[in-house]
Amino acid sequence: MTNASTIRVYHFCNQEFGLQNLEKARLKVATVMDLNDPFEMMCYSSSEEGMRKAISYFKSRVAELYGMLCFSKTFVSPVQWGHYGDRHKGLCLAFDVSAEDLHTVEYRKGRMQFDPEGFIKKSKDERFNIMLRQLRIKHSEWSYEKEVRQIFLLSKAEKIDELYFKPFSEIGKLRQVILGCNSSVSREQLKRSLGDRYGEVECFKVRTAFKNYKIVRNLDDSLWK
Repeated sequence: MTNASTIRVYHFCNQEFGLQNLEKARLKVATVMDLNDPFEMMCYSSSEEGMRKAISYFKSRVAELYGMLCFSKTFVSPVQWGHYGDRHKGLCLAFDVSAEDLHTVEYRKGRMQFDPEGFIKKSKDERFNIMLRQLRIKHSEWSYEKEVRQIFLLSKAEKIDELYFKPFSEIGKLRQVILGCNSSVSREQLKRSLGDRYGEVECFKVRTAFKNYKIVRNLDDSLWK
């Protein structure tokens, strides 16, 4: 059960990487340039070519320094299971994460105007907060994701080849492993992947709801072998 200082959040992945995540107790860190929205860090509007180049350069520089872990506040969206859970064949890992470590994504319909003169006059902390806000603004069409993010320096993550990872111990507490309604993962497979943590983590499979367009827990455990 969560408390006032933690939030239950959900990370979707396909079967292959989901089981690897459990075996190695880690999540792959997303970098800005790898995200599926090309408007990441492009929330400012400008008709000036020079300003557009400056914003693009700023994005590339931030991408070299910062990474993130992306979560949702819910696991009930069939669209998220379709997009990030490998068409409902994947897994969703639920963590209890410190509220202080999470940034709630802000969804906007339009892009903002950038004031370079005002930006220059701000303090270092104020400029940092403006940059940080850019890392959590998305177009309103993404709002179904109900996204929250952990944002941190890539230097604080473990680098393997060209990829970055964060161990579960630095993310939060793994509480649940949720299998998609089309998942073929067996109880035995999940048990092997979780190892000693199998009895500590709640595991269940989901199904389509009977009366609405939501994904819900399947209470009939006998249907999952």
